[in-house]
Amino acid sequence: MAAKTLPNVLSQIVEARAEYDTRLLAQQVGTNYRSLMYWLRGDRPIPAELLPKICVLLKNFEPLDILESQAGRVAFKIPDPQQTSEKEFQVISNLMKDVGSALESIASTLADGVVEENELNATIPKLEAVIRECASVRYLLETLCKNTKKRAKK
Repeated sequence: MAAKTLPNVLSQIVEARAEYDTRLLAQQVGTNYRSLMYWLRGDRPIPAELLPKICVLLKNFEPLDILESQAGRVAFKIPDPQQTSEKEFQVISNLMKDVGSALESIASTLADGVVEENELNATIPKLEAVIRECASVRYLLETLCKNTKKRAKK
């Protein structure tokens, strides 16, 4: 499996978003078209402080995931602290579904003692979904605890 590089992933995302004007993207990021093209080709490193803005504009966070992976970490979106109880239960329900799916995938991947590339490609996203959901539940629980403390002080 070829290693994904930041420039390759960014280029693929920009190409996939054909309706997104590259010159407009450069302007919105606060750079010029030529610099953006150097970054997309991998001729020059992209300034780290611009990457989150690019991801938000393109509505794709895979470039940040690449950097997190290189650092041995997994990124996740922090949930909205203003969630309703219905949404809170949905987060927990999603976690349970993802955990079940991930465990099933892991079991079938390890059943024969050999991990093939297609099995790895199917299992890793499920594991990452579980990690994200667990992190989301963590922040949800912390928020609920803070809110409970605030109400108790009043």
